[in-house]
Amino acid sequence: MKQKYYTGPITDHFNGNSFNNLTTAEKIKYLNSFDGIKWYFHMMTNAWTGLTPQVVQAHPREREKELKVTMIGHASILLQIEGYNILVDPVWSPRIGPVFFIGKKRVNPPGVPFSHLPPIDAVLITHNHYDHMDIRTLRRLYKKYHPVFFTPLGNDIVLKKHISNKMTIHTMDWFEELFLDHQLKITLWPAYHWSARGIYDRNHALWGGFIVSSPQYNAYFTGDTSYGDGTIFKQIKERFSSLDVAVINIGAYAPRAILKSHHNDPEEAVNIFLDCGAKQALGIHWGTFQLSSEEAYEPVHTLYGVLRDHLLSVNQFIPMRPGQTWRPRSSVIVAKPVDPAISNEPPKE
Repeated sequence: MKQKYYTGPITDHFNGNSFNNLTTAEKIKYLNSFDGIKWYFHMMTNAWTGLTPQVVQAHPREREKELKVTMIGHASILLQIEGYNILVDPVWSPRIGPVFFIGKKRVNPPGVPFSHLPPIDAVLITHNHYDHMDIRTLRRLYKKYHPVFFTPLGNDIVLKKHISNKMTIHTMDWFEELFLDHQLKITLWPAYHWSARGIYDRNHALWGGFIVSSPQYNAYFTGDTSYGDGTIFKQIKERFSSLDVAVINIGAYAPRAILKSHHNDPEEAVNIFLDCGAKQALGIHWGTFQLSSEEAYEPVHTLYGVLRDHLLSVNQFIPMRPGQTWRPRSSVIVAKPVDPAISNEPPKE
């Protein structure tokens, strides 16, 4: 299929038509029709039922002098860093998918009401899957704040087509560094994943994670990834000697036979945390949109077990709920659960 989004020189991860992962050890097992049916059957036979929606919501201050991470929901994060406000993969829509009225339904509201967002300076979009690139949300953000967008190669075509040709979009290749206002350094880091918005554009746009650096802090967002051979995560601490926080996916991983090469599980999330050398890990990509067959809060319980197995404190890797906020040196989680049954408070050690 002819390239839809990007044209450029052949590299170790672009063959002139489509992108690929860096290591031959990680071959993506794409969902063929049979796998797709199996995946859908597993998900529907393990549908999330009887969940109590979250209603506690955060109201961030307009600016933060230091570092603050607030969970919006799923993979959406508000990063406040030395006076800048950055959204990562923002999704405020009640459903995700190519058609808004039949997409996967949100099971809890965003952790920050859209009307209570602080002024947004930049938006980072890791890849073009619908649960990460939500055009309805991005259109609202552009209309209200006109932020600068950073995204991997090829995704600018989708954004400009559906939002505005006047958008300021910086497209990036893996390991490339760009600056926001000459103050914050944005680095696009590889991930083991894939991309598509439809049937005929698979891997025509790049995917990845981001490392946001200020004079004082480094924050890493994995984006969707599998663990692969771990190489790309171990390389981070070679380039960033001090990583304050790693925001890592912990959900949407079952059935493992189908999704292992798409998303890491909690065991692999802990491996990523240890490999990249971060001081703190925060778990996301769970409990908001059902995209797999594990129970909604299973990633949290599994994560705590893995941390015990590795002799790690439960405070070192916090599974974030919508509305929760983390700051360095305190690990204080601001929002409290309404219903103890859905708490992600760690078990007593």
